[in-house]
Amino acid sequence: MRTQITKKTIRQLLSGSLLVFASAAHAQTAGDTTSFKPSGNLWGYVFGDYAVKTQNDSLQRGGGNVQYKGTNSLNSNNTTANTNVPANVQSNAFQIRRMYLGYDYNFAKNFSASAVLANEQTLLPNNQNTTYLKYAFVKWSNIWKNSDLIVGQYQTASFATPNGTEPLWGYRAVERTIMDMHNNDGSTDLGVSLQGRLYTCKNAKDAERPTFVGYVLQVGNGASATPATVPFKKVRGNVFLSTLNQKLVIGLYGDYMTTQLSPYNTSNSTFKAYASYKTEAFRIGVEFFQQTNMNSDAYLVYNPDLKYAPLTTASMASGVQQGVSVFGSVKIVKNKLNLFARYDMYNPDTKWNSNNVYTKAYGVSAAAGNYLSGATTFYTQNFVTAGLDWTPDRRFHLMPNIWYNSYNSMMSSSGPDGTGKAYSTRMVKDADVVYRMSFYFIFNSSKKVSNNGMY
Repeated sequence: MRTQITKKTIRQLLSGSLLVFASAAHAQTAGDTTSFKPSGNLWGYVFGDYAVKTQNDSLQRGGGNVQYKGTNSLNSNNTTANTNVPANVQSNAFQIRRMYLGYDYNFAKNFSASAVLANEQTLLPNNQNTTYLKYAFVKWSNIWKNSDLIVGQYQTASFATPNGTEPLWGYRAVERTIMDMHNNDGSTDLGVSLQGRLYTCKNAKDAERPTFVGYVLQVGNGASATPATVPFKKVRGNVFLSTLNQKLVIGLYGDYMTTQLSPYNTSNSTFKAYASYKTEAFRIGVEFFQQTNMNSDAYLVYNPDLKYAPLTTASMASGVQQGVSVFGSVKIVKNKLNLFARYDMYNPDTKWNSNNVYTKAYGVSAAAGNYLSGATTFYTQNFVTAGLDWTPDRRFHLMPNIWYNSYNSMMSSSGPDGTGKAYSTRMVKDADVVYRMSFYFIFNSSKKVSNNGMY
């Protein structure tokens, strides 16, 4: 009997509560003629190319997200030769490099959610396009004045957030930014992001408005779109000034993440500075980054008497990656035709010493008891792209362009490699050259068109 009475009482309480909340909601709606109405938007975009590769690097170099690395075909990292095709025949192919399908939903006055599925080329040995969840987050707008809180799989502040270098470059459909290209950070991560404006100049001249200082502060797994494998978290921060009616953007970015504690402590830390200026006629920008990979290198110092010390006495050092990217675009015919170009310089390790014998470097390790050797391990890169952006419609772009990446070995021409052989036969300076007709189109999107330099 007691059990029945308890259940009945609970049902009555729940029913009464629902009636009270329903009445309050009805009264609020009846008295508020501007009540919020949920809304959503399904959108997406696709970009790809018809590409012809006319020159291949003879040592098949290139790492990270370098598009046409290590191959004699347009299929990235596919080193299996086709014996039915003569070596002097140029490789050519149609290819979709990315497709996004997204949905944005505003479910309350200050709350929204976004999810994006991506189908992209992985640039892994199997070279297959992969479909995965790229972004999925909830945003609490104005959690306090001029600041938004984002929880979930978000865009990273390293280059992908608003007023970052990817939207400022404007031609992701042509190529990644320099940090993305060399895999210094991913465009997505799982965690918490707080972003907004630190300061707004209320007395700015009309020609300078809006003038504000923006910020992004993030804590995430540091594992991009893959599951976390270490307990450490990656902290990212970006501060930028936007002024002259958003024509001028100047920003500073930094991040830090511990990667292991033993047998020795390793970590990655990044500093980046960038600036972009645009007018109705042109845009020009520059970014510089430096990433320190602490205790990433293990090497043996050359000793004239002992030659090389045993591997057990290898010294540890921190590698430093550096890169500079200069980009720009010019409007030839308003809203119809642009000219764009970019030049990158990248050094994978400014602390590299060709007189040392390395057994380990960031992202590369020799087999037990062996040495790293060969020009395929350490080399600088110079990247150039240039082309036209023809826009028959503001959501459809055709972009004939050239993609060029050169490689120059950092090895000494006569230095040691642990085998007594010289490097002279591996001191080749070479390049990958690709001519492309790239395309980019956006579908069913009511929001502002992004990821291109026209708007």
